[in-house]
Order: sequence, then C-alpha cells, then structure tokens
Amino acid sequence: MAYWKPRRIIFTGSQSPLLKILSRENETEVVSSVSFMANLAQRFLPDLIVFDGLDFAGIGEVKAIPQFARVPILILEDSFSQLNNLTPISIMPGILICNTAVAMREPFIENLKLILSARKKILPPKTGSKVKYAILFLNKNLGRKLTRSAIASQLGTNPDYLTRIFKAETGTGFWNYLTILRLEEAKKLLETTGLMIREISDRCGFSDPAYFTNSFRKEFGTSPAAFRTM
Repeated sequence: MAYWKPRRIIFTGSQSPLLKILSRENETEVVSSVSFMANLAQRFLPDLIVFDGLDFAGIGEVKAIPQFARVPILILEDSFSQLNNLTPISIMPGILICNTAVAMREPFIENLKLILSARKKILPPKTGSKVKYAILFLNKNLGRKLTRSAIASQLGTNPDYLTRIFKAETGTGFWNYLTILRLEEAKKLLETTGLMIREISDRCGFSDPAYFTNSFRKEFGTSPAAFRTM
C-alpha cells in the first residue's frame, strides 16, 4: 500500500505466527510477560499491541500504563470456543479479537493496516462487542447449520447491520470467516482422528462433502484425503 509506513508493534509472546508476517514491514518488540511492559513504555511507544492469547488481567495491566492507554490491542486465539464471557474486554475501547487462522490472511492484515494508518477506526465498544460475540458464537457453533438471521437473532441485532459491522471490524466477510474456522477444524480432525471424510465434512458444518472437498483444496492446495496421507 502506497500510504503504508512501518509501525511499532509489541507482541506478548513469541509464538504467534503473525509475528513473522508483521515483522517484515514493521519494528517489533517481543515480551514474554506483561510485567516487562512498564519498562518498555519508557523507550518504545507502539502503534499496536498483540496478545497471543486472551489474558484479561494482562490486558487490564497494559491499559493501566499511561503511555499505552490509547494503543489498540489485538487478541489472537486459535479458538475462542472455550470462552463464555467477553465482558472485561468488550467494554474497553480499541480492542480487536480474531482467530489466528483468519488474522494470517490478507484481508485481515490489510484492514489492520488501514486502522494503524488512521484510515479506519476501530468500532466503539458497544458496536464492537456485537462483533466480538459474533466471533465467539461462530467458534462455538461452527459445526451447526447456521443462518445469518439466526446468528443475528442470538445477538439481538439486524442481519444486514451485523454483516456490515463484522466486515468493518475484521476486514473479512462473515461467511468467509466461518468457512476458515470450519476448514481449520477439518484439518485438525484429519490429523488427529480416523473419521471418514464425509463425517468430518458434516461435523464441520458442510452440508455437501463435494463442496467441502473443493473448499479444502482451494484453501490448502490439496484434497482432504491427500492431506491425511502427507
């Protein structure tokens, strides 16, 4: 992007695969614990802080550091399916959450660049919380046959409105986000179980095994059956 210039980014933990991507164009610092943040604040004012995992207490500590109070925070998780409550972060301004697999894709990264370049704003907490709980809902229900209206109803909002704010916050379409989650779950099941391809397709929410196979091949460059033998 012509408008892009290197940013300063702090990663809490060095295991995030996003670190390798973002460090190509930006100045990055890695800390193993938020306890090091206060000292780091004296010499490194970031444009973004990335948490490799949801740490409510740690995020609160970072937000309490005056230099970091207004710095956007991105929280990555392989899966949010074990969570039931996002209230501690949904009421905070400047917080993004995303599944790691989605965050690695170009649409999310390009959207993040727009935010860091001040060309887009992170949604205010009241609106952004609906996106966060939509992400949580998708993580918990990716194996179900979902409709946009049913999901919006669960969140007490309008389907068109939810679609619009979801794309604004993540840079990724609602159904594309869900498909990525389903394909990542399918990949895990292929690696760790002996389930038949049809069973995996059904368990991951794909109504048509042929569509599942085509989607898997498009995403990973190989068929589910071939992936299992690699």
